[in-house]
Amino acid sequence: MKTFQDKTNAEDKSIGFDYQYYYFLYQLLGLEEGMKIGIEVKDDVHIDLNDGSQVLMQLKHSIQTNASGEVVNLTERDSDLWKTLSNWVNIINDPLDGRSKSKEQLAFIEQTSFILVSNKASNTTNKFFKKIKDLKQKLISILEVKQYLEDLQSTTSDEDIKKYVESLRKQPQKWLTMFFAKLEFELDQDDLIIRIKSRIKGKQVKESKIDDVFNSVDSNLRQRNYINTKSKVKNVISFEEFYHDFHLYFDKGRNDKLPINKTPVHFDKPIEEQVFIKQLIDILALDKTATAEMLRLASYMLQINNHLMDWLNRGLIVQEQIDEFNNDCIARWRNCHDEVHREINLDLKMFGTAPSEKDIVLAALKCVDAVRKNELIFDETALDTELSNGQFYLLSNEPLIGWRIDWGEKYKHDDPKKSL
Repeated sequence: MKTFQDKTNAEDKSIGFDYQYYYFLYQLLGLEEGMKIGIEVKDDVHIDLNDGSQVLMQLKHSIQTNASGEVVNLTERDSDLWKTLSNWVNIINDPLDGRSKSKEQLAFIEQTSFILVSNKASNTTNKFFKKIKDLKQKLISILEVKQYLEDLQSTTSDEDIKKYVESLRKQPQKWLTMFFAKLEFELDQDDLIIRIKSRIKGKQVKESKIDDVFNSVDSNLRQRNYINTKSKVKNVISFEEFYHDFHLYFDKGRNDKLPINKTPVHFDKPIEEQVFIKQLIDILALDKTATAEMLRLASYMLQINNHLMDWLNRGLIVQEQIDEFNNDCIARWRNCHDEVHREINLDLKMFGTAPSEKDIVLAALKCVDAVRKNELIFDETALDTELSNGQFYLLSNEPLIGWRIDWGEKYKHDDPKKSL
């Protein structure tokens, strides 16, 4: 027997909310010009069509499975079914929305489609489904459907279901005839993320970038909904608004540029032991007590490393491209390093004059300043300042480059202690 906590498990509720949201996103991707879609406004999800009509959708998700491990059927006496129908009765007949009279109720039904969406399985044994199908095909009359509802109500032991059936059964014949004509069921609606990605692909997004477009649209839409809810603004978005605010993510999915997705990174090794940090501290470009600054620079290094590894693992690039990129960055660094140390090298070669520590540090600072100004490009994808700087920190952590004239002697024997 389930405990009360089991019955009110937060995970059950959470997946229901996620199911509703992802169905909203799935339908959003199918909007056409002039249409609008909302979540938790007129119904769980609704669509305003460009001809003035509307679609109301109620969503029911179940984690219940049968003996075979499959999601259970939506049965004839399923509470989800009858509660949904009762909810629509209340919406149609809502006097607070100006529908206390039959004329207004019928007009509302005429302009509305009602769809019950569920991951529960469809089945041929549900007598209610068969009655509605037969009614639509004019094989039976509305009187036979009403009689069926009476019989169902009288033979049902569940008091809630009795109440739900009664609220529907007592409606006038014309009301019921019109309502059942506009009633639809979309069952077996599972694997919504797969369906969403299929719609993204249908917008000519490259196969390799479908996940990136999905993640960008998903995160930004969730943020939009959260801000709207917090600000007490209805979560409704039109085709035009969606195009204006989100088309850039799809554009990125169609071009040849590599995806840039910065996610929070955590540096879990002793930061002060990183070779690139030692190099910066030794030339006074970084204070040895500035832990927050160290972590910021380390995050740049991790971001570029994570992007390179992600692109490589997904087959968007090959190792040879990374090697060429590293070699080009080292060449850029070498040009800077040679330039800022030219005077020191001339003094050494011509006069045998060793530089002072101050001269070494000043030249090294000029080198790091010049290198930080580089705006790198990887395979036609421009890298911003953080990623560009991170690449040079990554190389100096190996260390394959350094800032001081004597960097090779001081650091090449160090273990970079990478957490990458």
